[in-house]
Amino acid sequence: MLTMDPELVVLGGGLLGAGELLAAPLREELAELCLFPVRVETSELGGESVALGAVRLALDHVEHAIFGV
Repeated sequence: MLTMDPELVVLGGGLLGAGELLAAPLREELAELCLFPVRVETSELGGESVALGAVRLALDHVEHAIFGV
């Protein structure tokens, strides 16, 4: 059963070193599982992508708590 149909999968953090070695088979697997082609890209944020994502989540929480946004 298909529960997600992403348009884009971004590889970041420790996965960046694998590059195309991981991206190519991932594209093939996703092509079989998803209804439409899925783009697989590497993050432009480099190895810091995971930490930056965590900071963004924390800032979203603070903004919501303070401003109700």
